[in-house]
Amino acid sequence: MEEVELTLKSKDGVEYKISKKNAELSIFISTQISGNDPIEVKEVEGKTLKLIVDFLNHYQGVQPKELEKPLKSTILKEILDDWAYEFVEKLDVEDITNLTIGSNYMEIQSLLDLVCAKVAVMCKDKTDDQIISLFNVKETFTEEEKLKIREENKWIEENL
Repeated sequence: MEEVELTLKSKDGVEYKISKKNAELSIFISTQISGNDPIEVKEVEGKTLKLIVDFLNHYQGVQPKELEKPLKSTILKEILDDWAYEFVEKLDVEDITNLTIGSNYMEIQSLLDLVCAKVAVMCKDKTDDQIISLFNVKETFTEEEKLKIREENKWIEENL
């Protein structure tokens, strides 16, 4: 039986081919399949879509082992399979940010969990100012806003 191939089109017009089977980890893609038209991925740039397609192709439609939460270690090599570790370690901050947005938009929970684990490890034991610098945050927050954000996200620290 011939495998069905889909075309994904990024917001900047870059197209990638992927088998329907490999794409099934994305709820977004699964709900967009209709005929032979390219699936428009309007919120994801081509470079990021390439990383997403690489992830989907590697796991070939089979859900990777779920990451335990809270993370059992802040050393990613101890909690990830070799491929996932290599994949996430080569990413820069911009890639990580874009993959977080892209995997959320495309509803790929396993990829979202992976990049969030990377972000959590990157933020562990850093001050607010170090995190702001690390992620190149341009917008500054008042002390009141920082306290509110810390309070709303207290669960993150508690789960690391």
